[in-house]
Amino acid sequence: MEDWSNNACLGYIISGMQRAGYSREEIKKVVRSVYYEFDFKSVDEAKDIYNKSEY
Repeated sequence: MEDWSNNACLGYIISGMQRAGYSREEIKKVVRSVYYEFDFKSVDEAKDIYNKSEY
């Protein structure tokens, strides 16, 4: 298993948003928002949020 990396997570977000056609400004807004969350959520908390979401 690979080590967790916040930068890799942001890279996945950027790549997915680019593929889906989001604008540069939309991507920037989301990346900044996610980056902020790194300081307030553990990896396990973030995983739990995802697992309980409809996505």
